Amino acid sequence: MKVAVYYNNRDVRIEERPIPVPGEGEILVQTRASGVCVGDTMEWYLTPRAPLTLGHEASGVVVQTGPGMDLVRPGDRVVVHHHIPCLICEHCRRGNFTMCETFRRTHIHPGGFSEYFTASREHVERDTLILPDNVSFEVGTLVEPLACVVHAIRRANIRPDDSVALIGTGAMGLMFIQVLRAWGVRKLIVYEVLEWRQQKAREFGAEVVLTPSRDVEEEVRRVQSILGSPGADRVIVAAKDLSAMNLGIRIANKGGTVLFFATPHPEDSIPLYPSYVFFNELTITSSYSGDHNDTRTALDLLACGAVNGEALISHRYPLEQLSDAILQTASRQGSLKCVITFEENH
Repeated sequence: MKVAVYYNNRDVRIEERPIPVPGEGEILVQTRASGVCVGDTMEWYLTPRAPLTLGHEASGVVVQTGPGMDLVRPGDRVVVHHHIPCLICEHCRRGNFTMCETFRRTHIHPGGFSEYFTASREHVERDTLILPDNVSFEVGTLVEPLACVVHAIRRANIRPDDSVALIGTGAMGLMFIQVLRAWGVRKLIVYEVLEWRQQKAREFGAEVVLTPSRDVEEEVRRVQSILGSPGADRVIVAAKDLSAMNLGIRIANKGGTVLFFATPHPEDSIPLYPSYVFFNELTITSSYSGDHNDTRTALDLLACGAVNGEALISHRYPLEQLSDAILQTASRQGSLKCVITFEENH
């Protein structure tokens, strides 16, 4: 089988390897599509661990089951979440599944950017979902990133009557717009610097789309004027720019929540004034990944059409052009979601 091996964004090599044989309780999945995540473009994070096979947004067909596996059958169309919690550790008992050490450690093998991959019994038991007939393999790759969006909305404790400001409208930001509407949110302000993304935000349902000014105080006044309140009850910063994070803190309402959804370089920092946080009773939080509850909600949102998955996919590439897909994703030039697609018969 063909396996893409990542060295850096411009150096991805295709290797031939034997098709793995599923062990006790495992499944073998023939990959049909695998999404390219912004995380797959972060060289500072990936190259120290290279060479490695990426791909954590994979869907495909079960082609073989190992001994003792009867939860799925060959022919089942599935999406397999790469991370799974242990369900019994301190973090899991508190419902913080994404902080579980098992969650961080578990993966599909060798990864979604290969023609086949295996998944453990625990993957099948806890977070392998059968794709409905109306959800394509390509749309199925959106279950994982959409689950991250759902997880963030839950982490921020967003309610339908909250006013929300969203900063950044890449593919994830566009998912936020759709899920927030499905959540019942009607007071939404969206910030985006790129004009073509502003237009996409409107197409996906955002009514108030703004270009941020360099003058933060001007933005504070603008948000107050639009919402008729001191700020937004919930602010989601879906951009890794430090200026976006600074803006997010300033436009939050008193008693509001600011959630950081995107990660900058580990050495980057922003100034934080504890007295401002104190007197305004701000909650500053973050969101990492999504858990087995979020993936099920994500698939429901895609299956019922609340999130338009097909409209989010802008580019399709064969496995041999994975480097091009990574560079396209990193460029932010006209791309939303890039997906690697595989032929039905390998």
